[in-house]
Amino acid sequence: MSKPDEIPALSYILEPALVASLLTAGCLINKRRSTDIVQAHNVLGVSLFSPSMDNSWNWKEMKFFFWIVKVPNNEKFRMSLFSRFLGMFPFIMEVWYWLLTYWIYQIARAIQALTMGNDFRVLAERHARQIISIQEFLKIDIELGLQRFVLDKPWLLTFFNKTYAMVHIPATIAFMVYSYRYFSPGIFQSTRRTLVLCNCLAFIVFSSWPCMPPRLLPFEEFGYIDTLHTGKAASIWTTNKFQNQLAAFPSLHFGYSFVIGLSLFVYSPHRVVRAISLLYPLLILLVIMATANHYLLDAVGGFFVTVVAYRINRLVLNLRPIEEWLFWLLRTERPMDKVQFDSVIRGGHIITATHRDMSERPLMLGSPE
Repeated sequence: MSKPDEIPALSYILEPALVASLLTAGCLINKRRSTDIVQAHNVLGVSLFSPSMDNSWNWKEMKFFFWIVKVPNNEKFRMSLFSRFLGMFPFIMEVWYWLLTYWIYQIARAIQALTMGNDFRVLAERHARQIISIQEFLKIDIELGLQRFVLDKPWLLTFFNKTYAMVHIPATIAFMVYSYRYFSPGIFQSTRRTLVLCNCLAFIVFSSWPCMPPRLLPFEEFGYIDTLHTGKAASIWTTNKFQNQLAAFPSLHFGYSFVIGLSLFVYSPHRVVRAISLLYPLLILLVIMATANHYLLDAVGGFFVTVVAYRINRLVLNLRPIEEWLFWLLRTERPMDKVQFDSVIRGGHIITATHRDMSERPLMLGSPE
């Protein structure tokens, strides 16, 4: 793994600044006009300028897995400063979701990395050898040949190293900003939930079935080179002593790129974006193998994780009661749901519970009618 002194000092500023800039741009691009907020509340029969001053304890019912639970009705906080701020910049909610998902995932991986012993590493190497044996049997062991091809072309090697180290997180955030603005609300929400569940499912898999990446296998026996770190091309995202290095299977780099590429191909309203969208997962597939970070079967595993994730992504909706309690603690009303807000603004009508269910269909099952 790269050491801190192998990374340019500016990377510690520029890389987080890029992420922060993308998140900020998402908030500004998706800003709601105050006139639209007033119109939406008026259509719903709620006056924004005459909120209820009733401070009594009001409840509403929500589904929490198999149960119906009561949660506080936060409508009385509608005119609070923070509520109005969130109403104008609803993408802040997506920033919060992303940060929450990212840090929970990273902390869980760090805890695992600190607690695993030598037996875990031995098991991970055994699983890696099993994957190589399967690929050799299927005649799909192409990683080493691909890496040697790339090593002969320094410019391509540099491009692949930089792509692996620095593209994954910014590209995902840029996709969230773009899809929030241009996808139908229901498709955006199901896509976002799919990405969240990809993290959860992948963590379960590599926690119970650790797998050593090619770059960590004995060089004398296998010949793989850790191009990313020996070439000093790593970023601050890949230089972390608390990172679990034995989590090659499944590949979230490919899983995320597959969801992003396919979603853009199917749902983007821009022809140019659709035309180049599928090149992204193809590029990431080549990159993760050429840099010896993943096997081809890792990408296959990443694909199946995304398939399962989108099929069950509505499970995430069961966490809404927890979210409502958090907003109650903050004395804030959750900004109007994008599905409802867009429906009200564009159609001037209130969507029913049936329409809301239709708008929350999983990815690839079609747009809301």
